[in-house]
Amino acid sequence: MNLTWDLESLYSSFQSEKYQKDYKHAAELADELGARAKFHLHTQEKAAILTEDFLRQYNAFRSVYLCLFSYAELVFSIDNGKTEAANQMDVLEEMAAGSEEALASFSKWLASMSGEELDTIIGSGEYVSQHAFYLRQLQQSRYLLSEEAEAVIARMQLTGAKAWERLYMKMQSTLRVEVEMKGAAHKLSLTELRNLVYDHDFQVRQAAYEAEAKACRSVAEQSAACLNAVCGEAIGIYELRGYKSPLHKVLETSRMDRETLEAMLQAIKESLPAFHQYYLHKAKLLGHAGPLPFHDIFAPVGEESSVKISYPEAQELIVAGFNSFSTELGAFARKVFISRWIDAESRAGKGNFGMCIDIAPIQESRIITSFTGSYMDVGILAHEIGHAYHSSCLAGKTMVNIDYPIPIAETASIFCEGLINQELLLSASEGEVLPILERSLSDAGYYIVDFYARYLFESQLYEHRKSGSLTVEELNSLMQDAMSAAYGSSIDPDSIHSYQWVSKAGYYMTGNEFLNFPYSFGLLFSKGLFAQYKKREGGFAEQFQAFLAASSTTMVADAGQLMGIDVRSPEFWRDALALIGEDIQRFVGHSEK
Repeated sequence: MNLTWDLESLYSSFQSEKYQKDYKHAAELADELGARAKFHLHTQEKAAILTEDFLRQYNAFRSVYLCLFSYAELVFSIDNGKTEAANQMDVLEEMAAGSEEALASFSKWLASMSGEELDTIIGSGEYVSQHAFYLRQLQQSRYLLSEEAEAVIARMQLTGAKAWERLYMKMQSTLRVEVEMKGAAHKLSLTELRNLVYDHDFQVRQAAYEAEAKACRSVAEQSAACLNAVCGEAIGIYELRGYKSPLHKVLETSRMDRETLEAMLQAIKESLPAFHQYYLHKAKLLGHAGPLPFHDIFAPVGEESSVKISYPEAQELIVAGFNSFSTELGAFARKVFISRWIDAESRAGKGNFGMCIDIAPIQESRIITSFTGSYMDVGILAHEIGHAYHSSCLAGKTMVNIDYPIPIAETASIFCEGLINQELLLSASEGEVLPILERSLSDAGYYIVDFYARYLFESQLYEHRKSGSLTVEELNSLMQDAMSAAYGSSIDPDSIHSYQWVSKAGYYMTGNEFLNFPYSFGLLFSKGLFAQYKKREGGFAEQFQAFLAASSTTMVADAGQLMGIDVRSPEFWRDALALIGEDIQRFVGHSEK
């Protein structure tokens, strides 16, 4: 079975006639959008016609642009040395900046109307009415400056925060550090070092962790400059636009309210002792007399399995597991494998991570992972296919109607991973149950405890950055405080290196602040849904599909209501966390047999 993907439905190369033709067409559409915004959006006469024309033009541009950018991103993702792909991404982002200026003008034009006037426009025809949610979101966006100011920001960010972000990403991707393991010297990247946290050899894990700390320390000053620049610009721009804080902006764009966030955070804080019990028990299993050293936070527990799962076996296991939920989901998974939407081959020059890129214009997705035959690899495949399935549920929608908020983004993926973990536990031998269960808890701790620490760190980062740039020492102090608050006494405090803010790329991504709590939301929301699925007699699969289809055109709280969930209630989050608590007790009990 071929473990590489097929990109021919997109393009054969950057030089292909199809790519060049689409690039030219996208540039023309972007120019036309700019002209339309400049010359036509100054009157409310024929407002319905102007609205439909702009929507059609913008959707047309996004349809072509997403194909072009997805191709460049896919080529780059499997070989970071592809400078042509990186250059194409830069050029395409420049093109997109022009289209975003036009969209900002369109948004300001809508904001000048009353709600009744917009209702009239929405009722003027079928095409416009399909975009009712999107248009109301644009009109209600009070956080836009004048067209001229937004244009200036979009242009200056290319050489401002985005330039600092690119510098950081390049620094991270080229950083190498020497480390001695098993009597041999190695020069490894940060990605390669992080992958060793799952190694069965204690000395390898410790050496890799210490090397990572050394590497982070070596670029701490440069990273601090990048972080201060990105965060400082975010604070300034969001304040000008009228947001109370970067967190306020993230909640708005996530279609989530503060009440929901506070309910979830309250439940997470209450659940920390259960996770601390898990980490302390893991320390005991690994032979530590006291708290768990941080370099062993992801250490595997139990004997290394000699059983390897072949790629065809992984396919059949996933299809069977998905079929147990719904035949439609199973058929979709089989289609993903047969149509070669996955690049699963492990090879040099390719990142060792899982990622799904949705290509909505052609109603396809592409998945990148490195399959080595472990149980963990099967779960990663199921997770990424879940992302692709979510996208497939949005088929037929226009380009502006396919964007779902980050808190909902992990719902289908984690749910699908849960289906397969259930299958793995049922089929695993007695000796294999503990490693699979521990891996699930390790992931849960990562998304709940570690991301809670990241949320605390980022909250304090923005609060302190308002008073000026932070030194390396100040950033280290904030990180230590956040880690201590999240992990408590379950982790050896002397084993936590303070430079972890250097290696977390999410802090440096312009316009993507607080890439932490939305993922905690996704995990817990999926856990709650999975509990419902296990209790229900039938009809859940159809309701779940309808929920995914509606997720791009609804608020988070309203999406929850579609599944009978009140996300503003701490009780829902407590119930979801209780499921993880039950797994912790099962883990403790199983390991003591």
